[in-house]
Amino acid sequence: MKRVLLFFAVWGITFIVAVQPVAAATTSFPDVPESNRFHDEIQYLVNKEIISGYSNGKFQPKRNVTRAEAAIMIGRMLGYDGKPRATQFTDVTAQNGASGYISEAAVYKVISGYPDRTFRPNEYISRGDMAIILARAFDIETGSVRKFKDVSEQMKAYSSIKGIAGNFITTGYSDGTFRPASKVSREQFSAFLARGLSSEYKQRTVKKDGYSRDMTKKYVFNSPNGDIRMEYKKTTGKFAEVHYAGFFWVSEGPKSGDISYLQQEETDEKLIESYPFSEYYTDLKYPVEVGKSWVGPSPSDMSKITGINKTVKTPCKTFTNAVEVTVNGFKLYYVKGIGSVKTVNPTGKVVSELKSIQ
Repeated sequence: MKRVLLFFAVWGITFIVAVQPVAAATTSFPDVPESNRFHDEIQYLVNKEIISGYSNGKFQPKRNVTRAEAAIMIGRMLGYDGKPRATQFTDVTAQNGASGYISEAAVYKVISGYPDRTFRPNEYISRGDMAIILARAFDIETGSVRKFKDVSEQMKAYSSIKGIAGNFITTGYSDGTFRPASKVSREQFSAFLARGLSSEYKQRTVKKDGYSRDMTKKYVFNSPNGDIRMEYKKTTGKFAEVHYAGFFWVSEGPKSGDISYLQQEETDEKLIESYPFSEYYTDLKYPVEVGKSWVGPSPSDMSKITGINKTVKTPCKTFTNAVEVTVNGFKLYYVKGIGSVKTVNPTGKVVSELKSIQ
């Protein structure tokens, strides 16, 4: 019942997603047309002055990223000044244009060198090393339920790869691999950085026909206590606030210090919701079929799909394609591209229902 009770506590309040707006491009590159898969991500980072093109006016999206270039882009993203200086690495002197970024990133332990005290700035960065740097830069501490065929627990980058996967920065390849030893192109690196910075780009990595919440939207739910809106007021305790904070959905309830953290993730096998550093619960299992059932961390948490294409009325709208999941007598309804829209208790009383999506 722990899952159900927390579900009620979180879904009875407003979700506020802090989405960084995508500004209009001020610089365009002839080799990055709008048809490029990562066009918007590249322009987003150009506008934020995190990446730039070359003197010939091109971006060279397919060019592989060196370790020095990765340090520069990460350093700009983190606000380092980049002033050239001496470093702790024997092969990076103050004459190296990236030395300031490399030095500061090393001080803050975002990057590291090799046992021989070199940094090897001109070597191409691997996807495994990139995962380590991104996990440190974005301070990612929890992982993903996603599994990659070529990533084992013995690998140095294992936890970092799981971390950036759980943070919607990477999905790996369609064949189920991550390819940690492969190189990283400039357009790929741009996509990873943009996803780390903005929910707008994270959302593009989720399952297209899935049932997870949209990180770029605000959800308002009716609850037994009335509409609870975004203007949380600690002085009165009448309101509660929930927002997507990079990795977690954070719920700050009406009671002082009443804060809950949830992570939601969707794979080809399931939709899950979890407590950080703790257990997770399966909300749906795929493919969606009536009669499919599963057990949660506790044997009492028995879930079963009891209906598909159900018609569900909510103040927001009437949905005709909802999936009904029954959990210990409670009925939860999920809709593609939206997530949960309604919860009803065993007596038929509405516990929460979607009022609007903004």
